[in-house]
Amino acid sequence: MKMAEIKSVQVSLDRNICEVLWNDGHVSRFHASWLRYNCKCQKCKPPFPNVYTVDVLQLPDVLTISEAHRSKDGTELFTNYDGDISPEHESRHQASWLRAKCYCDGCLETKINQRDVITRHIKSNGRSREIPKMDYQDIGDDPDRGLFKLVDILVRKGFCLMKNVPVEHGMVVKVAKKIGFIEPSTFGEMYEVFIKDAESGAYTDQKLPFHQDQPTYESAPGVQLLHAMRFDDCVIGGESMLVDLFEAVEVLREESPKHFKTLTEVPVIYDTIDLNADPPRYLECQKTHVHIDYFGKIVGVNWQPATNTAPQVREGDVDKYYEAYRALLRIIRRPEMQFRFRLNSGNLIAFNNRRMLHAREAFVANGGTRHLEAS
Repeated sequence: MKMAEIKSVQVSLDRNICEVLWNDGHVSRFHASWLRYNCKCQKCKPPFPNVYTVDVLQLPDVLTISEAHRSKDGTELFTNYDGDISPEHESRHQASWLRAKCYCDGCLETKINQRDVITRHIKSNGRSREIPKMDYQDIGDDPDRGLFKLVDILVRKGFCLMKNVPVEHGMVVKVAKKIGFIEPSTFGEMYEVFIKDAESGAYTDQKLPFHQDQPTYESAPGVQLLHAMRFDDCVIGGESMLVDLFEAVEVLREESPKHFKTLTEVPVIYDTIDLNADPPRYLECQKTHVHIDYFGKIVGVNWQPATNTAPQVREGDVDKYYEAYRALLRIIRRPEMQFRFRLNSGNLIAFNNRRMLHAREAFVANGGTRHLEAS
């Protein structure tokens, strides 16, 4: 890659902008305040402790550039300002740093697309759905390459079905720890899913609707894993289903911008209250279903009907919210949006809980067992 080099420098007539022409013909425009507040000279930003030392309120409210020039070899930019704290101060910026920080529309768009590791990989609505798969032996034969493959699939696709995972108690925790640190939760490192006497629908043979786990937390669990210890052939039903909620929300934005906007603005309350549990649980969090960043990119989604309680919002937003909620729910339930599969014994599904919705069909045990371990 060719080193960034400043070809020429020009200050605007109002002295608020320093325009830099690069050796490849690209033009960057840097504001006076931006340059001064990000000065890289050793006095303003000493190598240790590498923090900005200037009290910006001592600078003029409106900064203007008195002079700007480049170094002889074009690898540095020097700028001076009217009314600076120290008259002899001169800001210094390396050309390579400046070029990397260029905030023109074209450079910003490129950076946005590069960072958008989710929506640029999702498939268009209606196309065939393939289940991304790998074999557990991929990790055993070459751990580094195998784990990279798994994480790469999780980033691009949101989930991965791993086959031939040893059917051993606690294996799901061992795989989880290969990926990263297990975050503490009220469920501990691992919990087991089978029919038993418990308050959660997960421990029944009933259908579980599409949801994310624990949006009641300020930060919901990230990557989650389900390992099938037993899924007997005589068990009818119980198939697992996934929906990419980022994709569903993008479809909503395309089909109904007003409903999309509502779900980015009107918050709902998620709560889990179980004072008889050990330990007792009282979790409550208010958030919107969709979070977007400054550039309008989706950066967060939340969906859990079981813990979605009555919204406490302004009167004019109630009907508007439920219309938008129903519109997104219809998209989630479209068959073409869904990945469907059966977790046979030894299969493990890893998925990004902050992106993917998961669900389960109702099942009839017929004397058999459906037993999963989760982490």
